[in-house]
Amino acid sequence: MYSGVQSRVVLGWHKAMEKPFSDDCYFPRTLEVGAGEGQHFPFVKHAFDDYVMVDRRYPSSGLLNSSKVRVVIGDAHRLPCAEESIDRLISTCVLHHLDSPESALNDWRRAVRVGGQLTIFLSTDPGLVTRLGRKLTTGRKARKLRIDWDLTMAREHRNHVGALVVQLRHVFRNDKVSYLGLPFPWRTWNLNHGLIFRITKTGS
Repeated sequence: MYSGVQSRVVLGWHKAMEKPFSDDCYFPRTLEVGAGEGQHFPFVKHAFDDYVMVDRRYPSSGLLNSSKVRVVIGDAHRLPCAEESIDRLISTCVLHHLDSPESALNDWRRAVRVGGQLTIFLSTDPGLVTRLGRKLTTGRKARKLRIDWDLTMAREHRNHVGALVVQLRHVFRNDKVSYLGLPFPWRTWNLNHGLIFRITKTGS
């Protein structure tokens, strides 16, 4: 994912997620769900006092060299934090992998304070552009490594992007929600390779 043509696409996702936020923005307690190896963290520009990375395993990379960054082992369905204790929540391509995405979304909303923000990225799998791009990039690499990439994606991306969009809009129905596609600003998932949701929690 982080090599060749596909790497430029993935890095573009991270940059686009952080585009609205500058050095002048301040989210005291920021939480990233499914942080993995910390790939998104270098793109975060805004100020914070505490950056919490939640994942099922501890990262093996050396990216985490800030005293303000903490790694917490936890489950995306039940975040290890108090109600309304998070100022900003970030999620990059996590919901496709979860057993119960709607349950997770309800918990994410619980964790964010009123006035807090959520930035959620969705791959548009199984959209047309995503499937075509996979065949031309990661699919080719997987075949060389003798990996059945279609089977891997079928196991990992268990949730359809269309269903995830409906669940997102339902959970945050009382909040301010906007979203756009990548690379095109249209909200269609068949003609884009990603969707970015920007949500401000407006009610309890």
